[in-house]
Amino acid sequence: MARLRFITIEFVDGTTTKYSFPAPSFQSRSQETAVKQIKLESFFKDRFLVLHGEGKLVVFPFENIKSVQLSSEDEELEGITMPKHTITGAKCVT
Repeated sequence: MARLRFITIEFVDGTTTKYSFPAPSFQSRSQETAVKQIKLESFFKDRFLVLHGEGKLVVFPFENIKSVQLSSEDEELEGITMPKHTITGAKCVT
């Protein structure tokens, strides 16, 4: 059974929505790292968050999104170059 990942989207109007999706599988660690790096860079450059599933293509303009939270394990981010302003090891205390 495929592991699930989650994305929580908080909109500027205060509403939130959460989606689950299968964690992708890769043939090699280097392929996984390269694909994740490209997707991360694309995520920061694009104007829309696009989800596909359940027979639907859902497009959210980033102008309507306050925050996005993606689930990930630390080891899944090894080898990925994060933006220079990324704070690592953060824990929510509220």
